[in-house]
Amino acid sequence: MNRETIPALWFFFNCLPPLIKKITTFFILPLGHFINPPVIGVVSLIEMDNNKVWENITNKITGESDSSDEATVQEWISQNKENKKVLDRLLQIWQFNPKQIHDNSTIYNKYLHRKNLFGKRKTVTPFVYYALRISAVLFFLVASTFIVNSILVSTRNEVVVQEIFVPKGSRSTFNLPDGTKVWLSNNSTIKYPSKFIGSTRELEIEGEAYFEVTHKKRNPFIVNIGKNRIKVLGTHFSVTAYPDDNKVRADLVEGRIQFDISNGKGGFQSYMVKPSHSLELDKTSGKLFESKVPDGFYDYWHKGIYEFRNETLEDLALKIDRIYNTQLIFEDEALKSKRFSGTISIDDNIFTFIEAVKSTSREPIEYRYEKNKLYLKLK
Repeated sequence: MNRETIPALWFFFNCLPPLIKKITTFFILPLGHFINPPVIGVVSLIEMDNNKVWENITNKITGESDSSDEATVQEWISQNKENKKVLDRLLQIWQFNPKQIHDNSTIYNKYLHRKNLFGKRKTVTPFVYYALRISAVLFFLVASTFIVNSILVSTRNEVVVQEIFVPKGSRSTFNLPDGTKVWLSNNSTIKYPSKFIGSTRELEIEGEAYFEVTHKKRNPFIVNIGKNRIKVLGTHFSVTAYPDDNKVRADLVEGRIQFDISNGKGGFQSYMVKPSHSLELDKTSGKLFESKVPDGFYDYWHKGIYEFRNETLEDLALKIDRIYNTQLIFEDEALKSKRFSGTISIDDNIFTFIEAVKSTSREPIEYRYEKNKLYLKLK
Protein backbone atom coordinates (compact mmCIF):
# COMPACT_ATOMS: atom_id res chain seq x y z
CA MET A 1 0.00 0.00 0.00
CA ASN A 2 1.14 3.56 -0.61
CA ARG A 3 0.20 6.90 0.99
CA GLU A 4 -2.43 7.70 -1.63
CA THR A 5 -4.57 4.76 -0.54
CA ILE A 6 -5.60 6.21 2.83
CA PRO A 7 -7.46 9.28 1.55
CA ALA A 8 -8.88 7.05 -1.20
CA LEU A 9 -10.50 4.89 1.49
CA TRP A 10 -12.16 7.97 2.94
CA PHE A 11 -13.27 9.19 -0.48
CA PHE A 12 -14.64 5.78 -1.45
CA PHE A 13 -16.74 5.33 1.66
CA ASN A 14 -17.99 8.87 2.22
CA CYS A 15 -19.05 9.32 -1.41
CA LEU A 16 -21.55 6.49 -1.04
CA PRO A 17 -25.21 7.20 -0.22
CA PRO A 18 -26.16 6.30 3.39
CA LEU A 19 -27.98 3.11 2.35
CA ILE A 20 -25.02 1.85 0.32
CA LYS A 21 -22.67 2.82 3.18
CA LYS A 22 -24.56 0.47 5.44
CA ILE A 23 -24.58 -2.27 2.82
CA THR A 24 -20.86 -1.75 2.17
CA THR A 25 -20.11 -1.93 5.89
CA PHE A 26 -22.20 -5.09 6.23
CA PHE A 27 -20.88 -6.93 3.15
CA ILE A 28 -17.39 -5.60 2.42
CA LEU A 29 -16.04 -5.97 5.93
CA PRO A 30 -16.58 -9.76 5.93
CA LEU A 31 -15.26 -9.94 2.35
CA GLY A 32 -12.19 -8.08 3.51
CA HIS A 33 -11.36 -11.05 5.72
CA PHE A 34 -10.64 -13.09 2.59
CA ILE A 35 -8.84 -10.29 0.75
CA ASN A 36 -6.73 -8.96 3.60
CA PRO A 37 -7.52 -9.66 7.27
CA PRO A 38 -6.13 -6.34 8.63
CA VAL A 39 -8.72 -4.46 6.57
CA ILE A 40 -11.63 -5.65 8.72
CA GLY A 41 -13.18 -2.91 10.84
CA VAL A 42 -11.56 0.09 9.18
CA VAL A 43 -14.14 1.26 6.68
CA SER A 44 -16.98 1.34 9.16
CA LEU A 45 -15.05 3.75 11.39
CA ILE A 46 -13.96 6.29 8.80
CA GLU A 47 -16.16 9.34 9.28
CA MET A 48 -13.95 12.31 8.53
CA ASP A 49 -14.90 15.66 7.05
CA ASN A 50 -11.51 17.34 7.11
CA ASN A 51 -9.14 16.53 4.25
CA LYS A 52 -6.33 18.23 6.17
CA VAL A 53 -6.65 15.70 8.98
CA TRP A 54 -6.27 12.89 6.47
CA GLU A 55 -3.14 14.46 5.12
CA ASN A 56 -1.73 14.67 8.66
CA ILE A 57 -2.60 10.99 9.29
CA THR A 58 -1.06 9.99 5.97
CA ASN A 59 2.16 11.81 6.84
CA LYS A 60 2.28 10.09 10.23
CA ILE A 61 1.89 6.49 9.07
CA THR A 62 4.33 7.01 6.17
CA GLY A 63 6.95 8.48 8.49
CA GLU A 64 6.85 11.92 6.87
CA SER A 65 5.04 13.83 9.65
CA ASP A 66 6.31 16.93 11.41
CA SER A 67 5.31 18.39 14.77
CA SER A 68 2.20 20.02 13.29
CA ASP A 69 1.05 16.68 11.85
CA GLU A 70 1.65 14.93 15.17
CA ALA A 71 -0.31 17.53 17.11
CA THR A 72 -3.27 17.33 14.72
CA VAL A 73 -3.32 13.52 14.82
CA GLN A 74 -3.15 13.44 18.61
CA GLU A 75 -6.03 15.90 18.84
CA TRP A 76 -8.06 13.70 16.44
CA ILE A 77 -7.30 10.59 18.54
CA SER A 78 -8.45 12.33 21.71
CA GLN A 79 -11.85 13.16 20.14
CA ASN A 80 -12.98 9.53 20.03
CA LYS A 81 -11.57 6.39 21.61
CA GLU A 82 -12.28 4.49 18.38
CA ASN A 83 -9.95 6.79 16.43
CA LYS A 84 -6.91 5.13 18.01
CA LYS A 85 -8.13 1.75 16.75
CA VAL A 86 -8.58 3.21 13.28
CA LEU A 87 -5.04 4.53 13.25
CA ASP A 88 -3.67 1.17 14.40
CA ARG A 89 -5.57 -0.63 11.64
CA LEU A 90 -4.33 1.83 9.02
CA LEU A 91 -0.80 1.14 10.15
CA GLN A 92 -1.49 -2.59 9.64
CA ILE A 93 -2.96 -1.99 6.22
CA TRP A 94 0.11 0.04 5.33
CA GLN A 95 2.15 -3.15 5.55
CA PHE A 96 -0.02 -4.79 2.89
CA ASN A 97 1.52 -3.89 -0.47
CA PRO A 98 0.69 -6.31 -3.36
CA LYS A 99 1.28 -5.66 -7.03
CA GLN A 100 -0.44 -2.46 -8.19
CA ILE A 101 -3.46 -2.79 -10.53
CA HIS A 102 -4.25 -0.08 -13.05
CA ASP A 103 -7.93 0.97 -13.04
CA ASN A 104 -9.64 2.95 -15.81
CA SER A 105 -13.18 2.68 -14.42
CA THR A 106 -15.49 5.68 -14.26
CA ILE A 107 -15.66 5.65 -10.49
CA TYR A 108 -11.87 5.63 -10.26
CA ASN A 109 -11.64 8.55 -12.69
CA LYS A 110 -13.98 10.45 -10.38
CA TYR A 111 -11.62 9.62 -7.54
CA LEU A 112 -8.66 10.95 -9.54
CA HIS A 113 -10.52 14.22 -9.98
CA ARG A 114 -11.31 14.43 -6.26
CA LYS A 115 -7.87 13.32 -5.07
CA ASN A 116 -6.26 16.44 -6.61
CA LEU A 117 -7.40 18.12 -3.40
CA PHE A 118 -4.31 16.52 -1.88
CA GLY A 119 -2.05 18.12 -4.46
CA LYS A 120 -0.38 15.00 -5.79
CA ARG A 121 -1.18 12.29 -8.32
CA LYS A 122 -2.46 9.21 -6.59
CA THR A 123 -2.89 5.53 -7.47
CA VAL A 124 -5.36 3.03 -6.19
CA THR A 125 -4.45 -0.19 -4.41
CA PRO A 126 -6.10 -3.58 -4.88
CA PHE A 127 -8.28 -3.10 -1.81
CA VAL A 128 -9.81 0.08 -3.15
CA TYR A 129 -9.99 -1.47 -6.60
CA TYR A 130 -11.95 -4.46 -5.31
CA ALA A 131 -13.95 -2.36 -2.86
CA LEU A 132 -15.11 -0.09 -5.64
CA ARG A 133 -16.02 -3.08 -7.76
CA ILE A 134 -17.89 -4.80 -4.94
CA SER A 135 -19.79 -1.64 -4.01
CA ALA A 136 -20.86 -1.22 -7.64
CA VAL A 137 -22.10 -4.81 -7.73
CA LEU A 138 -23.92 -4.37 -4.44
CA PHE A 139 -25.52 -1.16 -5.67
CA PHE A 140 -26.67 -2.98 -8.81
CA LEU A 141 -28.11 -5.84 -6.76
CA VAL A 142 -29.97 -3.48 -4.45
CA ALA A 143 -31.36 -1.50 -7.38
CA SER A 144 -32.30 -4.71 -9.18
CA THR A 145 -34.06 -5.97 -6.07
CA PHE A 146 -36.26 -2.89 -5.95
CA ILE A 147 -36.98 -3.12 -9.69
CA VAL A 148 -37.76 -6.85 -9.63
CA ASN A 149 -39.88 -6.42 -6.52
CA SER A 150 -41.85 -3.65 -8.22
CA ILE A 151 -42.37 -5.85 -11.28
CA LEU A 152 -43.51 -8.78 -9.13
CA VAL A 153 -45.91 -6.60 -7.16
CA SER A 154 -47.25 -5.16 -10.41
CA THR A 155 -47.61 -8.67 -11.84
CA ARG A 156 -49.36 -9.93 -8.73
CA ASN A 157 -51.82 -7.06 -8.90
CA GLU A 158 -52.46 -7.40 -12.62
CA VAL A 159 -55.74 -9.04 -13.62
CA VAL A 160 -55.67 -10.88 -16.94
CA VAL A 161 -58.79 -11.98 -18.80
CA GLN A 162 -58.74 -15.72 -19.42
CA GLU A 163 -60.68 -17.18 -22.35
CA ILE A 164 -61.52 -20.83 -22.92
CA PHE A 165 -63.18 -22.08 -26.08
CA VAL A 166 -64.45 -25.63 -26.49
CA PRO A 167 -64.98 -26.61 -30.14
CA LYS A 168 -67.82 -28.69 -31.46
CA GLY A 169 -67.62 -32.32 -30.47
CA SER A 170 -65.71 -31.61 -27.23
CA ARG A 171 -66.25 -30.75 -23.56
CA SER A 172 -64.01 -29.38 -20.82
CA THR A 173 -63.97 -29.29 -17.02
CA PHE A 174 -61.91 -26.83 -14.97
CA ASN A 175 -61.90 -24.65 -11.83
CA LEU A 176 -62.20 -20.88 -11.63
CA PRO A 177 -59.87 -18.81 -9.37
CA ASP A 178 -62.43 -18.90 -6.51
CA GLY A 179 -62.71 -22.70 -6.62
CA THR A 180 -65.96 -22.81 -8.60
CA LYS A 181 -66.08 -25.89 -10.85
CA VAL A 182 -67.17 -25.47 -14.45
CA TRP A 183 -68.27 -27.94 -17.10
CA LEU A 184 -68.05 -26.16 -20.47
CA SER A 185 -70.01 -27.76 -23.28
CA ASN A 186 -69.25 -28.00 -26.99
CA ASN A 187 -68.97 -24.87 -29.15
CA SER A 188 -68.89 -22.68 -26.03
CA THR A 189 -66.70 -19.82 -24.83
CA ILE A 190 -66.11 -18.50 -21.33
CA LYS A 191 -64.20 -15.37 -20.30
CA TYR A 192 -63.18 -14.77 -16.69
CA PRO A 193 -60.47 -12.83 -14.80
CA SER A 194 -57.29 -14.49 -13.56
CA LYS A 195 -58.48 -13.53 -10.09
CA PHE A 196 -61.71 -12.07 -8.79
CA ILE A 197 -61.36 -8.65 -7.18
CA GLY A 198 -63.95 -6.28 -5.83
CA SER A 199 -67.36 -7.09 -4.42
CA THR A 200 -68.51 -9.45 -7.22
CA ARG A 201 -67.24 -12.43 -9.20
CA GLU A 202 -68.17 -11.81 -12.81
CA LEU A 203 -67.62 -13.71 -16.04
CA GLU A 204 -69.06 -13.96 -19.53
CA ILE A 205 -70.30 -16.97 -21.43
CA GLU A 206 -71.48 -17.82 -24.90
CA GLY A 207 -72.80 -21.33 -25.22
CA GLU A 208 -73.57 -23.84 -22.51
CA ALA A 209 -72.01 -24.45 -19.11
CA TYR A 210 -72.76 -26.05 -15.76
CA PHE A 211 -71.47 -24.44 -12.53
CA GLU A 212 -70.93 -25.66 -8.99
CA VAL A 213 -70.33 -22.29 -7.38
CA THR A 214 -68.16 -21.77 -4.31
CA HIS A 215 -70.30 -20.05 -1.69
CA LYS A 216 -69.25 -16.49 -0.84
CA LYS A 217 -72.14 -14.54 0.60
CA ARG A 218 -70.44 -11.15 0.29
CA ASN A 219 -69.21 -11.76 -3.27
CA PRO A 220 -72.12 -12.67 -5.58
CA PHE A 221 -71.31 -14.80 -8.61
CA ILE A 222 -72.56 -13.18 -11.82
CA VAL A 223 -72.75 -14.84 -15.24
CA ASN A 224 -73.17 -12.30 -18.03
CA ILE A 225 -75.01 -13.69 -21.07
CA GLY A 226 -75.25 -10.95 -23.66
CA LYS A 227 -77.46 -8.16 -22.30
CA ASN A 228 -78.83 -10.43 -19.57
CA ARG A 229 -77.23 -12.01 -16.53
CA ILE A 230 -77.63 -14.58 -13.79
CA LYS A 231 -76.74 -13.67 -10.22
CA VAL A 232 -76.01 -16.36 -7.64
CA LEU A 233 -74.55 -16.75 -4.17
CA GLY A 234 -73.64 -20.42 -4.02
CA THR A 235 -75.40 -23.10 -5.98
CA HIS A 236 -75.44 -25.68 -8.76
CA PHE A 237 -76.94 -24.50 -12.01
CA SER A 238 -76.49 -24.45 -15.76
CA VAL A 239 -76.75 -21.78 -18.43
CA THR A 240 -77.54 -22.23 -22.10
CA ALA A 241 -76.97 -19.06 -24.12
CA TYR A 242 -75.70 -19.66 -27.63
CA PRO A 243 -75.63 -16.45 -29.70
CA ASP A 244 -77.37 -18.13 -32.66
CA ASP A 245 -80.15 -19.60 -30.48
CA ASN A 246 -83.42 -17.77 -29.95
CA LYS A 247 -83.54 -18.92 -26.32
CA VAL A 248 -81.61 -18.30 -23.11
CA ARG A 249 -82.11 -20.91 -20.43
CA ALA A 250 -81.14 -21.31 -16.78
CA ASP A 251 -81.54 -24.64 -14.95
CA LEU A 252 -81.27 -24.57 -11.14
CA VAL A 253 -80.45 -27.76 -9.27
CA GLU A 254 -80.03 -26.40 -5.76
CA GLY A 255 -79.50 -23.07 -4.04
CA ARG A 256 -80.81 -19.80 -5.39
CA ILE A 257 -80.29 -17.81 -8.57
CA GLN A 258 -81.68 -14.55 -9.86
CA PHE A 259 -82.33 -14.26 -13.60
CA ASP A 260 -81.85 -10.58 -14.58
CA ILE A 261 -83.34 -9.67 -17.95
CA SER A 262 -82.33 -6.41 -19.59
CA ASN A 263 -85.09 -3.83 -19.85
CA GLY A 264 -83.28 -2.04 -22.67
CA LYS A 265 -82.75 1.07 -20.54
CA GLY A 266 -79.63 0.06 -18.66
CA GLY A 267 -81.55 -1.75 -15.94
CA PHE A 268 -82.87 -5.25 -15.28
CA GLN A 269 -86.14 -6.99 -14.52
CA SER A 270 -85.29 -9.68 -11.99
CA TYR A 271 -86.88 -13.14 -11.61
CA MET A 272 -86.08 -15.75 -8.98
CA VAL A 273 -85.64 -19.34 -10.12
CA LYS A 274 -86.78 -22.11 -7.79
CA PRO A 275 -84.65 -25.19 -7.10
CA SER A 276 -85.17 -28.05 -9.60
CA HIS A 277 -86.76 -25.60 -12.04
CA SER A 278 -85.77 -23.98 -15.32
CA LEU A 279 -86.46 -20.52 -16.63
CA GLU A 280 -86.28 -19.93 -20.37
CA LEU A 281 -86.31 -16.58 -22.16
CA ASP A 282 -87.53 -16.24 -25.74
CA LYS A 283 -85.25 -13.52 -27.10
CA THR A 284 -87.66 -12.59 -29.89
CA SER A 285 -90.85 -12.14 -27.87
CA GLY A 286 -89.26 -11.43 -24.49
CA LYS A 287 -91.53 -14.00 -22.86
CA LEU A 288 -90.45 -16.27 -20.02
CA PHE A 289 -91.29 -19.94 -19.63
CA GLU A 290 -90.87 -21.89 -16.40
CA SER A 291 -90.57 -25.66 -16.22
CA LYS A 292 -89.03 -28.42 -14.12
CA VAL A 293 -85.40 -29.42 -14.64
CA PRO A 294 -85.51 -32.27 -17.19
CA ASP A 295 -84.76 -35.84 -16.27
CA GLY A 296 -81.23 -36.84 -17.10
CA PHE A 297 -79.86 -33.42 -16.21
CA TYR A 298 -77.00 -34.87 -14.16
CA ASP A 299 -76.27 -37.56 -16.72
CA TYR A 300 -75.78 -34.93 -19.38
CA TRP A 301 -73.28 -32.85 -17.42
CA HIS A 302 -71.47 -35.55 -15.48
CA LYS A 303 -71.64 -38.47 -17.93
CA GLY A 304 -72.05 -36.71 -21.28
CA ILE A 305 -75.39 -38.37 -21.99
CA TYR A 306 -78.13 -36.20 -23.47
CA GLU A 307 -81.73 -37.33 -23.08
CA PHE A 308 -84.37 -35.90 -25.38
CA ARG A 309 -88.11 -36.42 -25.35
CA ASN A 310 -90.52 -35.67 -28.13
CA GLU A 311 -88.16 -33.18 -29.75
CA THR A 312 -88.36 -32.28 -33.42
CA LEU A 313 -85.49 -33.31 -35.64
CA GLU A 314 -85.00 -29.63 -36.49
CA ASP A 315 -84.46 -28.78 -32.79
CA LEU A 316 -82.15 -31.78 -32.38
CA ALA A 317 -80.11 -30.62 -35.34
CA LEU A 318 -78.58 -27.74 -33.36
CA LYS A 319 -77.58 -30.06 -30.51
CA ILE A 320 -76.20 -32.63 -32.95
CA ASP A 321 -74.12 -30.01 -34.71
CA ARG A 322 -72.50 -28.95 -31.45
CA ILE A 323 -71.98 -32.43 -30.04
CA TYR A 324 -70.71 -34.17 -33.19
CA ASN A 325 -69.59 -31.17 -35.26
CA THR A 326 -71.91 -32.27 -38.04
CA GLN A 327 -74.58 -30.15 -39.73
CA LEU A 328 -77.89 -31.79 -40.61
CA ILE A 329 -79.14 -30.83 -44.08
CA PHE A 330 -82.81 -31.57 -44.69
CA GLU A 331 -83.48 -32.38 -48.32
CA ASP A 332 -87.12 -33.07 -47.41
CA GLU A 333 -88.74 -30.32 -45.31
CA ALA A 334 -91.17 -32.86 -43.84
CA LEU A 335 -88.29 -34.35 -41.84
CA LYS A 336 -87.83 -31.19 -39.76
CA SER A 337 -91.10 -31.63 -37.88
CA LYS A 338 -90.70 -35.32 -37.09
CA ARG A 339 -90.35 -35.92 -33.34
CA PHE A 340 -88.07 -38.33 -31.56
CA SER A 341 -87.20 -39.45 -28.04
CA GLY A 342 -84.04 -41.15 -26.82
CA THR A 343 -80.50 -40.56 -25.57
CA ILE A 344 -77.22 -39.70 -27.24
CA SER A 345 -73.71 -39.76 -25.80
CA ILE A 346 -70.90 -37.39 -26.58
CA ASP A 347 -68.66 -40.46 -26.72
CA ASP A 348 -70.62 -41.82 -29.67
CA ASN A 349 -70.51 -40.46 -33.22
CA ILE A 350 -72.96 -39.04 -35.74
CA PHE A 351 -73.53 -42.41 -37.37
CA THR A 352 -74.70 -43.96 -34.08
CA PHE A 353 -77.25 -41.18 -33.82
CA ILE A 354 -78.58 -41.33 -37.38
CA GLU A 355 -78.89 -45.12 -37.32
CA ALA A 356 -80.99 -44.80 -34.19
CA VAL A 357 -83.19 -42.24 -35.95
CA LYS A 358 -83.60 -44.54 -38.94
CA SER A 359 -84.57 -47.48 -36.79
CA THR A 360 -87.27 -45.56 -34.89
CA SER A 361 -88.72 -43.54 -37.78
CA ARG A 362 -92.08 -44.69 -39.14
CA GLU A 363 -91.03 -43.61 -42.61
CA PRO A 364 -87.84 -44.83 -44.24
CA ILE A 365 -84.97 -42.33 -44.11
CA GLU A 366 -81.76 -42.38 -46.08
CA TYR A 367 -78.67 -40.23 -45.68
CA ARG A 368 -75.25 -39.45 -47.07
CA TYR A 369 -72.27 -37.85 -45.32
CA GLU A 370 -69.98 -35.28 -46.94
CA LYS A 371 -67.42 -33.09 -45.15
CA ASN A 372 -69.12 -32.67 -41.76
CA LYS A 373 -72.55 -32.48 -43.35
CA LEU A 374 -75.24 -35.14 -43.12
CA TYR A 375 -77.87 -34.97 -45.85
CA LEU A 376 -81.26 -36.48 -44.93
CA LYS A 377 -84.24 -37.32 -47.08
CA LEU A 378 -87.23 -39.64 -47.21
CA LYS A 379 -87.07 -42.67 -49.44
